[in-house]
Amino acid sequence: MLRQQFLNEIESARLMLHASGFKSIDYVCNAILNDSFIPETVVPVIISARGELYRENDPEQNPENPFDSWASGSTAVIPVTGIMLKHGYWWTYGMDDIASIISMAYNSNQIDSVIVKFDTPGGNTDSLFLLQEVLSARTKPTYGYVDGMCASCGYIAASYTDKIYAINPMARVGGVGVFARLIVPSEKNEHYRVVDAYPPESKDKNLPERELAKGNPELIRQELSKLAVYFQNIVKGNRPAVPGESLTGKMYYASESETLGMIDGVRTLAQVIDELTTLTESRKQILFNL
Repeated sequence: MLRQQFLNEIESARLMLHASGFKSIDYVCNAILNDSFIPETVVPVIISARGELYRENDPEQNPENPFDSWASGSTAVIPVTGIMLKHGYWWTYGMDDIASIISMAYNSNQIDSVIVKFDTPGGNTDSLFLLQEVLSARTKPTYGYVDGMCASCGYIAASYTDKIYAINPMARVGGVGVFARLIVPSEKNEHYRVVDAYPPESKDKNLPERELAKGNPELIRQELSKLAVYFQNIVKGNRPAVPGESLTGKMYYASESETLGMIDGVRTLAQVIDELTTLTESRKQILFNL
């Protein structure tokens, strides 16, 4: 069931994905189609304040909100790693899972601030919307942190945070662009044959995809252009200093992206946590004075 769900998600996706993510998607899709896919199982985890993953095997030890067991004043570091998919599968968390974890951090009185740590080539544009919702309604100081790559869909999500920092000058940022991909099994290896019929009353149904399969990309390009403009406008709204010409899909090193206003600087994770700690302590002092 999850195999078919994964194929359905990829087949229907409008992708914002760096080229480095193609191989993983192709591997999983081809392995599923050839019935040779043996996935690893994701073990339930609790996200630590230091960005590590602690396994908790005793559900009775977990409160309803796992962050409620943390020390008061903690910073939650929540990783967005690998290809961003809307749903979770055996081998990865979905962005619906990550959005829920971020929401729990916001709802816990033990958490003062949140860092979303990105190392992702991007992914399915549909995976962005739950992150978009929770981050745009953030109730606590929230920073994005680029730990390697923050591309495409990942950068759109990061743009919703209060600040974005990168781990070093050579971290990669950007790639704000979209594309569509069809999974078309070869005639020699296909496991099934699909034949479609459309009545004249539904002549436009799936027309862009049907034309793309025939080698005619113009209709799908028109559709993707609308999506590209939508995501460009998100970045412009969240980070007004970013010039429009840097949002055409190009990747930048952190040192370059800082000059373009795409990130706020290069810091170690410890420095970012210290900055947030100082910020939240200052806010507490202001509230106390009031």
